[in-house]
Formats: sequence, C-alpha cells, structure tokens
Amino acid sequence: MFRIILLLLCAFMVLLEPETVLAAASPEAPLTEAAVSATDAVTLIPRPNYKRYRGNSRSKKRRLGFFRRRAARRKAMRKGRQKAAAPKGRIQVDAPTGTMPPRQ
Repeated sequence: MFRIILLLLCAFMVLLEPETVLAAASPEAPLTEAAVSATDAVTLIPRPNYKRYRGNSRSKKRRLGFFRRRAARRKAMRKGRQKAAAPKGRIQVDAPTGTMPPRQ
C-alpha cells in the first residue's frame, strides 16, 4: 500500500510544471549571520568515503523459516522424483541384424 501511494505521489510530482511550483513558493527569508555560519560549518566537515566495517554481516543470509524450508524440501523431492534414474548394472544389447555389403 505504501509503495503504491509513493509511486502515485512521484507520478503527480512529475506532472507538475516547474514554473508554477517555483511561482507558488514563498519568498525565502534573508539568512541571518548565525544561519550563514551554521551552513559554513556543515560544508567544511569532510565527508568520509568509507563504510564502517560491520563484519561479515552483509553477506550472511538468514536461515529460512519453517514454511519456506518445508516448501523448498517438497520442491526438491518433486524434482528428484521427476528425474529418471539411470539403470545400474550391465547394458544388454541385441545381436546385430543385417549384413555388411561385400567389398569391391
């Protein structure tokens, strides 16, 4: 439900014309000295270009729940039954029939 609402909101925003949105916006208040110094302080801090090491947690997968495990097991059993098992033991072949043409 939330995704549908989000998609509809994004579609509505795409349909808006930028001129009307900018014209309807209220005029900005003049920046005070405290606000200017606060914005300068934020821009001066370097942004880190690394991610914190979180162990092996990114690639570790959770164990499947009970119902998904059961469904996966049933699917594997079905696939195993469908595969025809190759017969084991000696392969028996009938005697050859017909004759070879004489050499010329």
